[in-house]
Amino acid sequence: MATGTRGARGHGWLKKYRAGLGGRHLQGRWHFRDVDELNAVNDDVFAMNSSTSKEDDNLAYLDISVGGEESRRVVIELASAALPKTTENFKLLCNEKGSANNEDGGDTIGGYESTMVYKIEKTVGLCMGDIVSNDGTGGRCHQKSGTYMNPYSFEDEGHLISHTGPGIVSMMSPGVHRNDSRFLITTTDAPQLDGRFVAFGRVRDGMDVIEDINTGVFTKRGRPTVEIKIVGCGVLDGNEGSEEQVAA
Repeated sequence: MATGTRGARGHGWLKKYRAGLGGRHLQGRWHFRDVDELNAVNDDVFAMNSSTSKEDDNLAYLDISVGGEESRRVVIELASAALPKTTENFKLLCNEKGSANNEDGGDTIGGYESTMVYKIEKTVGLCMGDIVSNDGTGGRCHQKSGTYMNPYSFEDEGHLISHTGPGIVSMMSPGVHRNDSRFLITTTDAPQLDGRFVAFGRVRDGMDVIEDINTGVFTKRGRPTVEIKIVGCGVLDGNEGSEEQVAA
């Protein structure tokens, strides 16, 4: 029996979906996403660095080797002024030397060096940064980032940067206020991550390295079939950075 509530039942969803104004569940986006406007906000967040610190303090690098081949460099710009705790944790782990795995169960851990890209989500990004088990099942923040009550993770600092396209660097938190060492680099617009993961950086140079891995490495259920390793990492001192200056 008709109820006279055709509009309330959502029969206009297709018109809205085609207009980019939202849509029925699983049929389209819930709301219009102005990527250009969000990118402008992202730029404003990163621009805060210029008034608080030297540019060199906000650049980190990852030297990535695929299948044992010569490494290629990815340079990351960090939103240090807006997200000081999240970026400091990342920089500390980039500079930390030693074993990536804490086999003796103690408090001493290594950093990102010698860890793997453990998963490739072709429509999202590259997942890496597990300094505990190297397979995505573990992770812990740097000792200086944790607290006495919670030495393994730290709280969400703020969802200021949107995952608007390729090259956004974001924490991979297993839950609210549980950031550790794991992070991802996006390969596409990923609105589903906004408000869930804390984005804190973007690729300045070397996005071609990320794209080559994303498109060129065969995966099995998201797991790379070749070893993709961070063979070197750190914070730039102003004399490094280009792909031609990859550390040996």
